[in-house]
Amino acid sequence: MTGSPGAAGPPMSAEGVDHALRGRREERDRISDGVLDLDAHTILRLLKTSALRGETSRRWERAQGRLALLWALLDAYRGVLEEAERIRGGHRRLGPEELTGLTWLLTGPAVRLAPDSGPVERRRLLGPGEQRFTLDEAVAAMELAFHDVTGLVAEVDAVWNAVLPRLDAAAAEAGAARDLLRELGGDDPDLGACEREIERVREELRHDPLGDGGRDVEWIADAAARLHERVRRAAGVRCAYGPRREALRALLGRVAAAEQEFLRTRDLVVTKIASPALPALPGRAAPLGERLAALDAPAPAEDGAPGPAGPGGPGGPGGDGGERWLERADLLAELERAAEEALRRAEGAVASLRELIERRDELRGRLEAFRARAVRLGLAEDPALARAHLRAHDLLWTAPCDLRKATEAVTGYQRAIQGAAG
Repeated sequence: MTGSPGAAGPPMSAEGVDHALRGRREERDRISDGVLDLDAHTILRLLKTSALRGETSRRWERAQGRLALLWALLDAYRGVLEEAERIRGGHRRLGPEELTGLTWLLTGPAVRLAPDSGPVERRRLLGPGEQRFTLDEAVAAMELAFHDVTGLVAEVDAVWNAVLPRLDAAAAEAGAARDLLRELGGDDPDLGACEREIERVREELRHDPLGDGGRDVEWIADAAARLHERVRRAAGVRCAYGPRREALRALLGRVAAAEQEFLRTRDLVVTKIASPALPALPGRAAPLGERLAALDAPAPAEDGAPGPAGPGGPGGPGGDGGERWLERADLLAELERAAEEALRRAEGAVASLRELIERRDELRGRLEAFRARAVRLGLAEDPALARAHLRAHDLLWTAPCDLRKATEAVTGYQRAIQGAAG
């Protein structure tokens, strides 16, 4: 956008000049306020003073050029208006010469932008010469530069507003976990790693908010919450270890009883029911009991030093550090889940076996009901029906009973009665 002083249009009237000056003054004040607000913006000040790197550094380098252009254009714009106001203020009545000069300032390419005079290592040998803008063109160029700079500020602000609170929450979770861990009297390598990761990401966000550091925040926040919950659970286990241990021992007693019932019922079914595939049930009560006993074992000694003294009072083992309680809480919860699952499986297996006996007894009842119906219909002496009844009866009262064949025989007897009665 270059031009020469002769590029302005016909001279404006005095009224036109005064009207244009009033509009430009208001425009200048609004632009100045906007640029000053931008310059005072907290994010822009942080970008100016931070040691940026990565993507943010590259974007900021370009934005600095746009910011410098914005200020240079604003200074030049102000200078043109100051010159126009000086001429207008110095003449009560404007003559042709003043009107021509003012028209040039207000409508011609009077805004002059000097060539880049930055560091010599960043100049080009044939760099751009002086640029000229009309006031309207200068405003449009300032608007574009302002938009570019505020766009970067808004992006950085959005990242920090979205990510830093989440990171602060993760740090709070980790801090709460650390406080509980101190009460337990130990350490957790996973928590230490999480705390270091929080600081690493915070440092990344400080120097390169537009980089990739923010994408790990959700994972870190989830990890910190899980670690806090784990330590909180360990502290709860330490307070209620005795009752929970006894409750688990009682649960394992129920598992053992259910497994014994399964064995007894299975032996009964084997003698009474001919089944090619009876449910299997591995014994879980004994190994789970061994794992429960191992919870109270002393922690392994280090460097030849003696381990803890073992169980201590109703609260559970004494002398254990925080690491041991973390491990014990995890193992206790795992054992509780395993014991509940073992009980469900044992009780389910017993129920499956009992269903076989119940199925046989149900078939016996149905056969007798069908026999009574045949008697009421006067078909009891029918030879074919008698043979069908005898076959079903023999299958159901023979041990072991073949349920599949017995079911077919009872169904066949029922159909025979229906056929004879029909």
